[in-house]
Amino acid sequence: MNVNLELYKIFFVVAKNGHMTKASEELFISQPAISQAIKKLEEQLGGTLFIRSNKGMTLTKEGKMFYEYVKGALELINNAENEFTSFKELSKGEIRIGCSTTLTKLILLEAIKEFHSDYPNININITNDLTSNLINDLKMGKLDLVIFNESNIKETNVRLEKIKELKQGFIYNPLYYKDEINSFKDLNNYPLILQKENANSRKFLDYIAFEHNTKLNPSMEVVSQDLITEFVNIGLGIGFTIIDLAKKNFDNLEELKINSSIPKLNVFLATNKSVALTFASKVFINYL
Repeated sequence: MNVNLELYKIFFVVAKNGHMTKASEELFISQPAISQAIKKLEEQLGGTLFIRSNKGMTLTKEGKMFYEYVKGALELINNAENEFTSFKELSKGEIRIGCSTTLTKLILLEAIKEFHSDYPNININITNDLTSNLINDLKMGKLDLVIFNESNIKETNVRLEKIKELKQGFIYNPLYYKDEINSFKDLNNYPLILQKENANSRKFLDYIAFEHNTKLNPSMEVVSQDLITEFVNIGLGIGFTIIDLAKKNFDNLEELKINSSIPKLNVFLATNKSVALTFASKVFINYL
């Protein structure tokens, strides 16, 4: 049965007021138009909803049953509209973000701080994982946004936008080492602390080293760039990381001169082309 929702609304107001005149005033519709709408609804339902008299409109037994269901349905619709408005006005909502721990510290924290100050009722959930896993979660609709460094992603349903450049390079603690390195080959003469091979930053470094006809041989491989700065700071070797992160963690760490030949790191925002962004996510992107 294809009944216009407007007919239900008119029926509800007439039944609530028990009078055509009062319903007309509330709906800003003429009485003949209301009468016609009720008649049309009764024809489509195949039964009588009201007993009409000089005193007004009285619901039939079937009409009373129908009124209770319509009342509940309209209340649900009204609640849904109010809920939708809450999400639209950002007084309620959620953002699900995938990001590495390093980029969370360097890029997300400040954006989240400002966004939360403006929209304190929005829940922000952050997932830290490998980029490949985060992109899979994005494709499956488990995440709204993914922020990651570099990109060889060729997924057709993933939209990419470059949002930032970061300087990265080799760092050392001058208490334990001197900058006497003139080439990438020289790096292998020192204990190198690098991320594991499946990390994007490591893949980026290996490609640069390959361009310099060198394969780097780390003495230590770790999961996070924060650990690299920690180990470099206590003199365990020379590490490769994002310079802003190193300075943020330990302002005594220095850069190698060889860093001048290392290009900046591109940071991308990924969204799912097949899934519409939530109101909150759309606004949050502006804070990045």
